[in-house]
Amino acid sequence: MAIVLGTFLWLSAWGSDLGRALEQIFEEANPEDDVRVRVLSRLPSISEFRVLLPETRARGDLVVYVEELKGGLPVRTFPVRVSVRTFGPVAVLKHRVDRHHIVSQEDIKVVRRETTFLPRDIVRSPKEAIGLRTKSIIGAGTVLRKGLLEEPPVVHRGDRVTMRVVLPGVLAEAEGEAREDGRIGEIISVRNVRSGKVVMGRVVDERTVVVSP
Repeated sequence: MAIVLGTFLWLSAWGSDLGRALEQIFEEANPEDDVRVRVLSRLPSISEFRVLLPETRARGDLVVYVEELKGGLPVRTFPVRVSVRTFGPVAVLKHRVDRHHIVSQEDIKVVRRETTFLPRDIVRSPKEAIGLRTKSIIGAGTVLRKGLLEEPPVVHRGDRVTMRVVLPGVLAEAEGEAREDGRIGEIISVRNVRSGKVVMGRVVDERTVVVSP
């Protein structure tokens, strides 16, 4: 049997087992999870085909389209209804945390859950979340998502920083005071301590802001 998926031709020894081919395709599409595939449509016995997966997702209740091929050319297309359920590790909060809380090992645990209908940005392991900051209050038992977290600022309002101006052949520095929090790469306002002038600059580390000339 030959299975064509996308632009790749995949040769196998499954005979005409389209059902088993669908199982393997969805297992490969969800590598982090255990996958259970139930085919809800009656399948024909065909030896060469192309499976067209949905572009948006590869789990849940789906309709996939199968092209029967003869000599590599499509002769007909038919729909196949499948139910794809996924199960795997997710990180959940042990307790409620406040907005702008820095996540630590003590805040989270990893449990096995059905992930079929969870967002794609769920946190799978503690290392994906530890050291990040919550964007809002999050309740106990919540499955952590990357969209709920952000990098914490390295510069805080009121911090003394080095204001640096770089010109061709010239490097000038002055002591400044951050007027707002900022993460690496962000543009913040900073006040020149000596002159009192407020300018905008890009945070490069916890002590340095590069000011545009």
